[in-house]
Amino acid sequence: MLSEPKKPVEIWINEDLLLPNVRLAPLLMHLSPLDTNPELQFWNLLRDKLPELVEVHRFKNFADAGQIVVTPHFISDYYNRKREGELHKFRRKVVASKRTLVTFSNSLECKPYEGEIFFSASTYRNKREKAIPMPPWIFDLGGKITPIPKPSIPTVGFVGNTEYPSRLNSLILRYIKFSDSMVNWMAGSLFVNRNLNMARRRLIARLVRKKVIHEVQKAQNLQTFLIERKGDFFDLPWEEKQRRRAEYIESIQNNAYTLVMRGDDNGCYQPWEVMSAGRIPVFIDTNTFLPDLEEIKWEDFCVIVPFSEVHRIGEYIQAFHDRLSEEEFAEVCRKSRAAFEQLLPHNFILRILEIIANSTN
Repeated sequence: MLSEPKKPVEIWINEDLLLPNVRLAPLLMHLSPLDTNPELQFWNLLRDKLPELVEVHRFKNFADAGQIVVTPHFISDYYNRKREGELHKFRRKVVASKRTLVTFSNSLECKPYEGEIFFSASTYRNKREKAIPMPPWIFDLGGKITPIPKPSIPTVGFVGNTEYPSRLNSLILRYIKFSDSMVNWMAGSLFVNRNLNMARRRLIARLVRKKVIHEVQKAQNLQTFLIERKGDFFDLPWEEKQRRRAEYIESIQNNAYTLVMRGDDNGCYQPWEVMSAGRIPVFIDTNTFLPDLEEIKWEDFCVIVPFSEVHRIGEYIQAFHDRLSEEEFAEVCRKSRAAFEQLLPHNFILRILEIIANSTN
């Protein structure tokens, strides 16, 4: 277990980069209002803990900044508000000053600057990878999902996008035949993904997801519940979002296993929601660098299928399923939830602070 620092870590934030009505970065969560949504109240555990761990200073004049400067929000929030240019200019200024810059990217593909402590939910097993893997904390479904007994046949669910609207991507797919090995290389390549915009990465997401769904449908030993979607969820009317969200949660509830795989980036929210529900993720590995766990191993509660082996996905799931008794199945589900809790913000924050301390000593 990681220990808490003996005294609060002093950090500085630029007031000009604060975005109104936007969730703050994990190190600053205690400066924002409490969450009342039951699926988001895990953030309140971090809020309670942070005042003893960090001391926050604000500045407008850059000369007033101390040694450790923290980007106030996730990088994706600045892109959503078209302020990414201002942010990147500031990041370059901080690292050029030899101060320690701490940035949280969430799942957005973005290249860290030299010397920047960069936490990301989209990372690669690559010696050139400078980003540090972290969970893409979203919702805790534990209060909505009830335990199920081990099914006689592996039940596998998936509700999510397999197509994304793009005329150019459609033209590319019409004229270019991508081999499985080519898709595997593109999906797991740090260089490719950090140099493509989101529209082109969505082509990769489509190729990966269509291939996985095709192979699952071919597997004769699985009972499947698969709903493929097209388009952007966040652009839908509120009522349709609610209906689709309910369908997604129902799929997790009714199935022992849920397919989880990369989307726009080499990360995905689904594993964390599946883990929060105490279900078993079937993780399609596209060279993903996952956060470390204490005591529990990912293989203890997760079916990990390399994308290069996805044609054998039925065998992977069946082998995992067959080795479990009724009691062991229940224990695996408990481990899935336990791993989720290990990686919740109020626990993971100690790892963040340890990394900062090691980088500044």
